[in-house]
Amino acid sequence: MADVELSAPRVVLDADGWTDARVLARLHGQPVAEIDLDLGDGPVTTRDVEQRVLDRGDGVLEDHLRRDGIDRPGQEPPAGAARHRCLEALLPTTPRPAVSVVIPTRNRAGLLATCLDSVLAVRYPDLEVLVVDNAPADDSTRATVHERFGNDARVRYVRLDRAGASHARNVGARLARGEIVAFTDDDALVDELWVAALVAGFADDPSIVCVTGLTLAGSLETPAAQAFEAYGGMGLGLRPRLYDRDEHRGDTLLYPYTAGVFGASNNVAFRREDFLARGGFDVTIGPGTAVFGAEDLDLFLAVVLSGDRIAYEPAATVRHEHRADFADLYWQVFTYSAGFTALLTKWALADRRVAVDLARRVPRILPAALLASHRGGSEAGVGQYPAQLRWLERAGYLYGPLAYLRSRVDLLRGRTAGSAQAGSAVEPVPVLRDPAAAGGLPGALSGDLR
Repeated sequence: MADVELSAPRVVLDADGWTDARVLARLHGQPVAEIDLDLGDGPVTTRDVEQRVLDRGDGVLEDHLRRDGIDRPGQEPPAGAARHRCLEALLPTTPRPAVSVVIPTRNRAGLLATCLDSVLAVRYPDLEVLVVDNAPADDSTRATVHERFGNDARVRYVRLDRAGASHARNVGARLARGEIVAFTDDDALVDELWVAALVAGFADDPSIVCVTGLTLAGSLETPAAQAFEAYGGMGLGLRPRLYDRDEHRGDTLLYPYTAGVFGASNNVAFRREDFLARGGFDVTIGPGTAVFGAEDLDLFLAVVLSGDRIAYEPAATVRHEHRADFADLYWQVFTYSAGFTALLTKWALADRRVAVDLARRVPRILPAALLASHRGGSEAGVGQYPAQLRWLERAGYLYGPLAYLRSRVDLLRGRTAGSAQAGSAVEPVPVLRDPAAAGGLPGALSGDLR
């Protein structure tokens, strides 16, 4: 995996023992293409990458050049301009809203530290970062945050008794000070323009309440990681898009119920007040429940069905590691598929209009979903991948409705994280540099890491 800035001098990519490379081509820090290169023919220069991008003919690079008013990647800004127009739009000199980044974590201090390094390196002036440590097995995460980041006033640490990434994100949003709340995961690496691009995605349009970004593979060194890319990966394209219920619709057959087209919780931002007003992520269908995890898709769907809009901004780029071995990949595909049909079940049971719409549309695609040997086309995934993934995908589709019903039964019986501790207070929360900043959260806040 390599990044190549097309406006830079002639960078050379050497093979260095590798046979192939996947290159993210950028212009002024923003992605314009992702291409695969054979390194067997010798070193690759920036000019080689630029030509390959132009040969693709998708027009992304050309459109970027046109918007910036230049003819070639290495050209200086137009006369009288200090920066290229794209950077003026992403990094304006006018005041911008405060942003709070929430990172849920549990027992992964090493990964968290690397993630935090990337978040704190973003180019954005008004930023805070909340590390929400949910039900840790030991004090290693708190110690790491204190030792590595205790002198950075932007970092705050919160410890919770209750496990669950959805609950951790919701608590982080409640404690946040920013007008915008952004979420990523402890195993992700964010780009330096990540926050700026998410904020720019709101575009002073109050109907846009959510902005998602481009999530790319951190590495493709194992057959399992490569199989997931063939299965569809997590990338959603290199052009900005707008999604809503009527005017700006996605091109999937079950839009808007195929909520994965909008993005994922490891690369998303919300207007904080709107996020809290909607109740945040549904903890009854998040990680740790029988549904395995569909809480982000559920919230995306709620946004669109309510008449609001989601913007997709590929300049908000995150690197996330795919599953490294097939056992983990098989489980991932099964749970993704189960989460999808569990989500459909939830909404069909909760909203009669959704139930009628799904009853009309699902039978048309059911044969392809369950019988086709490979997924293909705009409705789901691309490429060739191991047959086991297709079988596990089918099994997940069939299990999803049962998973949702099991989750509801667990809720009624008080066994889920959402209800088992509903009456308990959050344990004392050590908050870096500001131990009393979060008034209003149940439970007294105490403990200063200094």
